[in-house]
Amino acid sequence: MRFLLGGLVLLFNFFDNLTTFVCLRTSSPIFEVVEANPVARWTFDQLGLMQGLVLETAVTTAAVTFLIFTDRIPATPKLVLLGTLALLPAWAALNNLQVAWAVGLI
Repeated sequence: MRFLLGGLVLLFNFFDNLTTFVCLRTSSPIFEVVEANPVARWTFDQLGLMQGLVLETAVTTAAVTFLIFTDRIPATPKLVLLGTLALLPAWAALNNLQVAWAVGLI
């Protein structure tokens, strides 16, 4: 189960990053689209969008790999954490798609 959830975290994180990239790189003639997460916004301002997304992907991948393989965290909290880490980027990707659709980016 931990491998499945870890895979879902990485898959949904990929879609979150892809939709974030589309929303922030494609301009809308009517709307200004900005990153809502202040930590991500700061990272993108400091490193640039692409480098910020690469850093976020690397950190997420390292965290998921740690969670999958560590014996220091009991199974139940580990599964709850992985499940939560899967739901958050899934929600973010759906939100990004709604924003992109609403402002005419897709």
